[in-house]
Amino acid sequence: MELPEEEEEEEEEEEADWLCRDPGDKGCRKLHIAAPRDPSSHGKAWLVGTAPHRVIVHTDLDCFYAQVEMLHNPELRGKPLCVQQKYLVVTCNYEARELGVKKLMSVKEANEKCPQLVLVNGEDLTKYREMSYKVTALLEEFSPLVERLGFDENFVDITEMVGKRLEQLQRDGSSKVAVSGHVYNNQAIDLDDTVHVRLVLGSQIAAEMREAMHSRLALTGCAGVASNKLLSKLVSGTFKPNQQTVLLPESCQDLIGSLDHIKKVPGKKASVTVFL
Repeated sequence: MELPEEEEEEEEEEEADWLCRDPGDKGCRKLHIAAPRDPSSHGKAWLVGTAPHRVIVHTDLDCFYAQVEMLHNPELRGKPLCVQQKYLVVTCNYEARELGVKKLMSVKEANEKCPQLVLVNGEDLTKYREMSYKVTALLEEFSPLVERLGFDENFVDITEMVGKRLEQLQRDGSSKVAVSGHVYNNQAIDLDDTVHVRLVLGSQIAAEMREAMHSRLALTGCAGVASNKLLSKLVSGTFKPNQQTVLLPESCQDLIGSLDHIKKVPGKKASVTVFL
């Protein structure tokens, strides 16, 4: 995720409120619906904010600042490119990453790693901000429940949209539904499980969103589909760039267990409680 320097404090506050610890928490917003505590969930993780009927998509644009620069100047395409603010690389395209350049690397070190690196000054955020709001507006055409996270990420609650598609499937008597993208852990999909079917339908909608971003704005990005915002964000980066992953409920514990550091869980107030 790319956070412009001038917006870091505001975005940190956004991340801190991703999950509600209590269903009656006044800090809960429209996307923060907490699941009831299940005292019988012995040995299982209870993920606050998870409700199995909900379907949330997290979208994350690939090397966003670099994409915007390449759109403004097509001659940059195919060249190792980094966008700098002051003395740091805030993002770089995949050509530069293949040569050892990384985000938050000093410009000096980046030049040493890649002498042919093209540097673009990214301290004027105007064109990034404008493109960011175009992306959000496009996503709002799918669902009005869109929440921005920085310039390059959005959450979209598509629960209602999925419900309508499920009703249509039931009216048509169709059992044909195929996942778009990857399934975390390569978990088998049970088409007799309504929760699975809802998430699979969500993956199809996520693919439509990504296709719309590419065809109308010439941008690529990743997406994660899950039953809450935290999980959708954690799973969205499983396959990169320009891919998407759906997380089924049975794999939630594996995803959380795969995190090698608590810092991988975004948000200062986000919490995962495990009952042993």
